[in-house]
Parts: sequence; structure tokens; C-alpha cells
Amino acid sequence: MTDQLLVVLGATGNQGNAVLQHFATSNLKHAFQLRGVTRDVNSKKSQQLRDLGVHMVKADLDDRASLSHAFEGATHIFATTDSNRLIFQAIDQPAILKEGQTPRSYARDIELIHGQNIADAASKITNLKRLVWSSLASPNKWSNGRYTKVSMWDTKEEIAEILASKAELQEKVSVILVGFFATNALKVPQLYGPLRQSDGTYELALPMSGDVPIPLIDLDADLGRLVNALFQTDPGTALLGTTETVSWAQWLDLWAQHNKVTAKYRRATPDEYAAKIEGISDAVLEEFAFVEEYGFTGGNPHVVDPDELRNRGVTLERSSLKSHIENHDWTSTL
Repeated sequence: MTDQLLVVLGATGNQGNAVLQHFATSNLKHAFQLRGVTRDVNSKKSQQLRDLGVHMVKADLDDRASLSHAFEGATHIFATTDSNRLIFQAIDQPAILKEGQTPRSYARDIELIHGQNIADAASKITNLKRLVWSSLASPNKWSNGRYTKVSMWDTKEEIAEILASKAELQEKVSVILVGFFATNALKVPQLYGPLRQSDGTYELALPMSGDVPIPLIDLDADLGRLVNALFQTDPGTALLGTTETVSWAQWLDLWAQHNKVTAKYRRATPDEYAAKIEGISDAVLEEFAFVEEYGFTGGNPHVVDPDELRNRGVTLERSSLKSHIENHDWTSTL
């Protein structure tokens, strides 16, 4: 049996599940023992992972001791946190907010504690080789304070800095800036999907230019591959997590061709788009504005494209957005 142990946080969430599914079902299944970390080891998703040979353990990001137990013996860790869950928890339960707190500031405070707990627990693992953190660019940082409301992204980069500052984690941490999920058009079509118009055509309306390059990722096909590539390359790498980087208009053309429909892109007005989102509309609008003005990475010169890893000699295959579109049923959106 291999002595390499991959521990994945958020095992039943979008990202953690995608990573574990890849390592459990690809040619890597004998290269790592797999341990999934979740708050509910009895959930249906936990059982599905267990059926694939993943050892599921219970831990809570609020509880450093439980994280230390979950990380015990790890040689590799994939770590992620869920900003949106915390934000909407505060929106649904306003009584948990302290005086002066907003749902976003509440989520930021809690998430930074989670990040510190991850760093503290991981720093105690003596045989750890690599920790990959699921990060994002901080709009506040890269815009020099122009965009201050996208705390969900800011916090991810702050946690990356916490991890990098730990002496015990030097030469062990890399980050992946995970792009927009390609499944968003299916899972939240009112926000990210082409919508049928009265004349039978379709329209994708987002509050930004349709011509700006956007990293889109097929999580199930590519996130695990990209994480494994980071395990193989130098620590300190910041990788753009993308299947393909295209404009919204280019993605829409692929979608329309596959579904044999006519579709066009339109820039939505801020008020129009905000009406679709409860609680965090101002943050989401700033998110789009930041990406349009500064790019998804904020112009960070240290973020590399997956092709750069190939140039370093790392074997890395990726899917395509065309394949993602072809492999999904779009009936519900037509």
C-alpha cells in the first residue's frame, strides 16, 4: 500500500468532491490513500465517496483539534472553505450577528479563523509534502482599494498569505485560483445561463462585457488533474484553475451551436442583475466589475496558466468547454 495520504477538506462540497472523485477513479487511485473531511460522515455524498474507497472522517473548521486529527499522517492536503455558506447562514439567521456585523463581515471573520486553524493544524504534520489552497484574487488588494465589497474573494487571498507565513509550511504551499464553474449555467441559470426570449431565441445577460477573457472550469473533469499537477511542480506556484479561458460570448457560441439555437450576449444593467440576487448583490456586481477591469487574477504576475506547468515538464491533460457542454443535458434550460 502506498504511504502517500491525500486529505481533502470539504469532501462533499463542489471542489473537494471533484478532487476526491478524480483521485479515486483515475490512474491515481493506487498512488494515494484518500481521506475525506466533512461535518457529516453519514450523508449520501459521504457514503458515495466511501464506496469509492475514500476514508471519511468528521471534522469542523471551527475545531482545531478535530482538524489536527483529520490531518494526521497526511503527505498531501487540498484545502478549501465555503464563504457563501457562512454568508447565507447569517442572512437566514440574523440573530447570530454581533452589533455592527453584516453577513459578509461575519463570514469573513469566521473564514479567517478557519484559515488560521487549517494553517496551525497543517503546520504540525511533519511528513507533509504539499498543501494546495483553493484561493482567489483579492479585489481590494489588486484594485488598490477601489473594490472593497467582494470579501468572499479577499478572504481567500488573506488565507493564502496566512498559510505562506507559517515557517513550518515554507516550501510546501501552492494555490489554485479556481475559475467560474462551468456548471453555473445549469445550476443557477437565472444568474449564469442563457434564457429563452419571447421570439424563441436565447440571451445571456451578465453585468460586464461579453468580450473579456474568463477562466471557466469543468470541476469534475479538471480540478483533480490541476491539483495533482500542483503536487508535481514546485511549491509556491499560483495556478489559474481553468479548463479554458474564453469570453462569455465565445462560451455562448459553443452552447448555441450544440443546442442548435440562436443566442446572443447582452450586457445587463447593474439594477437588473441585482434584482436577481438577495443579500449580496453589491458584492457580486463588484466581482464582475473587478474581473472586467483587472482580469480574474487582478493582474497578479505570479499566477501561471496550466500550459506553463506543461512547460515545466508536468504531464497535464485538460478537458474542453465543448466537451462539458456536450456531456450535459440542457433540456431544463431550453
